[in-house]
Amino acid sequence: MTMSHDKNEKTSDLIDQVHHEHEHLRRLFGDLASSFAAISAGEVGAGREREVIAAAAEDLEVALDDMLLHFNQEEEVFFVEIEKRFPELKPRIKVLVEGHEVMSQRTRWLHQQLNRDPKDLARDLEVVVDVLEAMSNLVQTHTEEETALFDDVLESIPAGERKGLLRKMREI
Repeated sequence: MTMSHDKNEKTSDLIDQVHHEHEHLRRLFGDLASSFAAISAGEVGAGREREVIAAAAEDLEVALDDMLLHFNQEEEVFFVEIEKRFPELKPRIKVLVEGHEVMSQRTRWLHQQLNRDPKDLARDLEVVVDVLEAMSNLVQTHTEEETALFDDVLESIPAGERKGLLRKMREI
């Protein structure tokens, strides 16, 4: 481990990390939805559509990678620990895991769309915009639900144990 990683681990808390990751994913999907809404509305200068689509495809690939890592961390560390300590929250966690599956599937579909020929994509642009807007809303709602869950339970886990969970999360 590097010195800066040790320092970061001591000064950053699990709760802060979770909030940061949620905000990152919300921003990514909100930006993607805005970019495609601008393309669909003709607000992107002529000839720039391909450039914007290429950048969006890269952003979507990053979003998918970040999202899958985040979901794995939650499902393999946080949710397991929360279910052990608070078995009554199992139904709530099940809904969140199902949300992860839906968001992953939609993000993969979007990524496939953005890698299509630009002329083909242009014909289906309204559908892509609708799905991106729905994804942005889904990520927002899901984040609010997860944040409420984590805020409800993580504060009751002692700081030392949260640091242990943060270490486990970073190992994934």
